[in-house]
Order: sequence, then structure tokens, then C-alpha cells
Amino acid sequence: MSKTTAELPFTELAERAAQIARLEQDDSRVRGAVNDVYVRELPRKEDWSFLIVSSALTCADEYRTGNAAVVNTLGTVFTLSSDTAIDGTFTGRKIKFATNPNVYVITSAAGTTGGTFTPPLSGTANIRSSAYSIFKDTYSLPLDFDRFPKNGGLLLYQGGRITAIPEVAVQNYYADYRPSPTTPEKCRLVMVGTDSLPQVELTPPPNDPYVLGYEYLRKLVPLRESTAGFAAITAGGTAVSGSGGTTRFTEATSGWYFRIDAFGTGEESEWYRVASVTHNSSLTLAVAFGLSGATSAAYTLCAAPQMPAKMHAALLYGAVINLMADQNDPNAQLYQQKFSEVVVEARKLYKTRIYSQPIESVFEDYNYRR
Repeated sequence: MSKTTAELPFTELAERAAQIARLEQDDSRVRGAVNDVYVRELPRKEDWSFLIVSSALTCADEYRTGNAAVVNTLGTVFTLSSDTAIDGTFTGRKIKFATNPNVYVITSAAGTTGGTFTPPLSGTANIRSSAYSIFKDTYSLPLDFDRFPKNGGLLLYQGGRITAIPEVAVQNYYADYRPSPTTPEKCRLVMVGTDSLPQVELTPPPNDPYVLGYEYLRKLVPLRESTAGFAAITAGGTAVSGSGGTTRFTEATSGWYFRIDAFGTGEESEWYRVASVTHNSSLTLAVAFGLSGATSAAYTLCAAPQMPAKMHAALLYGAVINLMADQNDPNAQLYQQKFSEVVVEARKLYKTRIYSQPIESVFEDYNYRR
């Protein structure tokens, strides 16, 4: 076999699932079923070690130089004393006036000594000269962030000690929310905007530029494939050229798989790993093509699941379960058992232990506070 690993590329997973579920290979439901298991179902079965990523964030220092004034109630403009120096990076931070109980969000910085905020100033008293605090309690997380591990959160490494800042439920977070900057004690996750960008919110807000380390589980993105145009390759060669005008090799990346469809599909597929892609119609295989050459041939390029090969069967069985269930096929129960067996074995190998690496290493590339 030219397939050099036990991996099941996306297209083969879909074709085999369709065959077992007695569906056409091009049935639109099949690939969706594979991706549902891959992106949503299987990652939620466990805090898998192969999805764990280590990272850190740096907190913003609290700012409280001089005094602040707001013209009147219902106003949205604040002015700071002349010895202050704020800039556009303060936009989005929060401001708390000592003489007003509420917290406001800075919407713009006007020069170095003032700006605007929202919502309008509440209460009955104007602010003429008041101590204040500007702080940042919300921080962006990596775009591939899915969740913290169970019982996870942030970690402050300071003075040789590790202090946990656990993730808590929304109701617990707001019950203990304090807008007075100091060392953070709790955090909660928030998703912002239509793109659901991940952020973490801290209480109390940080008063110093702490570096907080953390581990998270990354999101998996749906598997894709490309079959546009035609491909040519010589026997024993590694260079693949595309033709037909619609070839889109650049949709692939290193690590994808390539096959000439005429040499087999489904379980009979002969896959070759892609080493590099240089052009829409030019790519290089990682090993020599072991079959007879082909010209103007139908081909498939597809991604491989980003998880250990021993778990790929769970993707197949999970997709089959869902497809059979849609058809009220009683054989779904058989594949439920197969799926469960793979998951049980995977937990023995890939279940996350608390902190997948010595916690000091999470901080080693950062100037953390000691």
C-alpha cells in the first residue's frame, strides 16, 4: 500500500461511511456527518491531550494618574488632569469614577487627557474633580480557542508560587464581581460579535501587568477536499501537475492526501501524502508515486483528521451512526458499540492529565512577574 500511515483521509472516511450506510457516495449528508463527529461530537467526549495548547496573556496595568471630570449627568465626555497620558490603546478599557458607583466603557481617547465613554453618566451628581481608575478586565484569546480543560482557567505564576484563577459560571462571576483592580481571582469566558470571538473576563480586574498562563483545547475546523480539474503524474515521480483550468491545488496544504481516483476509491484508495504545494496546478508528493503514471486524470485532494490515527475509526463509526439513525436503520446500534469501544481505548491513551506539561514551561517565553 502506498498509504504510509493508518490515517483515514476525509474523502475515504466519507466514502466508507456512505457504503456502510447504503447511501450514494456523493450524498450531501455524508460529508456533513463526518464533520459533525469530527468538529463537535468527538472533541466533546473528553479533554483530549492532542487538542491541548499552552499559551499566556499579559494584563494591562491599572491607570489612575491625576483626577477626572465629567461635564454633567447624562454626559459621555470625560477630561483628565494635565499630568495624564492616555492614547488609543485605552479604547475598550473601563473607567470607574470614585464619586460614582457605576463602571463605564471608554469608546475613544481624545488626545492624551480625555475621551468618551458609554453609557451616559448616571446619577444626580455631576463630576467636577474625582479620583478614578482605568482598567482592562477583558482579554482576547486565540482564535482557535474552544474551551478550558475541566476545572481549568488561568494561572498566575508569581514569587515562585502558582495561583489558580478558575473559570466560574456567569452567575457566580457576577455575584463576586468587584470593579476595584487588584490580583484577579476568578474568570469567565465570553464570546463576542457575530464571529463569536473568544475572550476571558477577570474579576477583580488586574492592577498590574501580570502574565497569566493557561492551557486550552483548540477548535478543529471542518475537513475539506478538492477535485477540480485534472491531474498528471509519472510512475515513480513526486511532481503532480494540474490541468483543466479549474485546478485548485492551493486549497491543499502540506499534510493533505492525494490520489488518482481511477486506481481505487473507498477502502481501495491509494493515498499519497502531500509534501508541498507551490501553485494552483503544481504540488509535490512526500514519496514516489508507486502506480503507473496518469494524464488528465480525475483526482482527489483532501485533509486528514488532526487527531491520532487510532481515533479515525471513531469518526467513521460516528458518521455511520448518525446516517443510519436518519434512516431508522436498526444496525446503528452495532456501530454505536464499535464507536464506544474506540472511545474507551482512546481515553486510555489520550485523556488529558491535569496540566500536560510542567506549569513553569507555560511561562518560560514570557517576562512573567516573580
